[in-house]
Amino acid sequence: MPRLPRLLGLLAAGLVVWLVGACSLLSDLDALKQGSGADASAPDSDGGKNDGGACKPKKCSELGASCGEALDGCGGKLSCGDCPGGLFCGGAGPNKCGQTPCIAKTCQELSAECGQASDGCGKVLECGGCTLPEKCGGSGTANVCGCTPISCETVKATCGELSDGCGGKLNCGTCQPPATCGGAGPANQCGCKPKTCVDLGMNCGKVPDGCGGLADCGSCASGQICGGAGPNKCGTAPCQPKSCADLGKNCGQVSDGCGNTISCGSCSGSQTCGGSGTPNVCGCTPTSCAAEGKNCGSISDKCGGTLSCGSCNSPNSCGGGGVPNVCGCSPQSCSAQGKNCGVISNGCGGSVNCGACNAPLSCGGGGTANVCGCSPTSCSAQGYSCGTISDGCGGQLNCGGCGTNQQCVSGQCQSTCYTCSSLGKNCGQVSDGCGGVLNCGSCQSPEWCGGGGSSNVCGCSAPSCAGKCGVIPNPCGGSVNCGGCPGGQTCFNGSCCTPTSCGAQGKSCGSISDGCGGVLECGTCYGNQGCSPNGTCDFAGFASCDGCPGGWDTAFTEYCAYGCSSYYEALCVQPGFDYWAGCGGCPGGYHEAASSYAYCACGSYAVLCLKD
Repeated sequence: MPRLPRLLGLLAAGLVVWLVGACSLLSDLDALKQGSGADASAPDSDGGKNDGGACKPKKCSELGASCGEALDGCGGKLSCGDCPGGLFCGGAGPNKCGQTPCIAKTCQELSAECGQASDGCGKVLECGGCTLPEKCGGSGTANVCGCTPISCETVKATCGELSDGCGGKLNCGTCQPPATCGGAGPANQCGCKPKTCVDLGMNCGKVPDGCGGLADCGSCASGQICGGAGPNKCGTAPCQPKSCADLGKNCGQVSDGCGNTISCGSCSGSQTCGGSGTPNVCGCTPTSCAAEGKNCGSISDKCGGTLSCGSCNSPNSCGGGGVPNVCGCSPQSCSAQGKNCGVISNGCGGSVNCGACNAPLSCGGGGTANVCGCSPTSCSAQGYSCGTISDGCGGQLNCGGCGTNQQCVSGQCQSTCYTCSSLGKNCGQVSDGCGGVLNCGSCQSPEWCGGGGSSNVCGCSAPSCAGKCGVIPNPCGGSVNCGGCPGGQTCFNGSCCTPTSCGAQGKSCGSISDGCGGVLECGTCYGNQGCSPNGTCDFAGFASCDGCPGGWDTAFTEYCAYGCSSYYEALCVQPGFDYWAGCGGCPGGYHEAASSYAYCACGSYAVLCLKD
């Protein structure tokens, strides 16, 4: 009876460990399934920063966006303002003001099937959601629905089957005896729960606990013998110890039935003790392809033989996904296939979004599928017989000229000579189409000829802020405010500039330019050190009774019967240093580096002063 409370305590502790482990594994599985199934449609497609698990939204300035709506990288939208009059949002690129009207893209044109995407001008498109278990960008391609399966390693599972979070199943292997899957409590984890003396029905001696250890079942009362009432049971009858052979065992430790344990040896080769399922008997249970998570090729059965795990169906190949003996496929990227637009097959049954083209190019426009290109048009296709027109691909077509006394009007030769008004011109000189020249006048300030972008037409164009900062003159009157610079930069001569530092220039004294219109004070020198031409404090001056050594300049000299036995004193300075030498104190901005030993010439000590 005195052993019962201790045994009950051990049972309670084991139950708590089992519950904690099981809850932990279920929690890991649930979190991963939720992550793979949720329709998270934004941050994986618009470039947000992730610091320690928290998404840090970007600002318009960080994105280089000056107008319209933009994605902040964390699933939200930014409002980056409007363009000045006459400019279009997207005219100089996505979310940038420019003079060219912008043609917005649709979700279909962008090959975006989910989440948020920019239309290439200044709006954010909502391209829908995904059906569970897929999520937007779940396979690694932005704005494309997909799902990335979890692995046994992800949830720390070592045995059994579980869901991969994408509708499939994972086989996480088998356990080596005496461990079993979930044997210690936590699901999908190899373990072994030791048996107690109560579980075994024993009350004396030491007996194997079924997990490679021994359970101490105590001793018998006076007058009783361990084994007297059966193996490891207290009784009055004599007990005859059993041998390994008697018990049919050939490995590990077993009870002799009389309160002691005996060692039955060990196993060799691929066999393990209890490996065939019988405790304390050498054996080996061959594994299976499924238990090892393999489905192709040949593998060891872990008992000296081999297993054939079959073959793969196209497009998969054995080990093609990077895992030996597992059917898989390595998806091909857009660049690997020589594609740069639209949605294409990744060679593994999935798809990859290769992006969109910039005008005037279109996807496949040059005749090659999923490659940005453009097929130029012709003069005849556009009904032109003279003049120049766009070829539809950013170039121009020359459609020829007209005969004498003819002029080209809207691509057709006509006999009437032009006037300034018929041509819509009001400045400069233009041809009248009949061999003459028309003078269409001049413009009034602030307009100039062609200033609005049309030749021989008075106009005025506001300057672009591209690469500019601060307030710049507007030739059309007034000024244009191009804003400030990012942190750490300053506006200098209308452009953003990053100031240098004394340390970056290797300077420790004197004044230098910061490269952005300012001046840096790099410190001062003291004692017999001066600021060298290189901007560093170096030893530069001293007093001498023997004249200045080679390589040094003599800043001051005197012949005096005091101070030096040679009667000759000198103040020496290193060439290149800014100094002052003479009688009296140092002038402002200089400090004393050395003084004469006597004061014959000055009536006081002569001093050598170095620039601070």
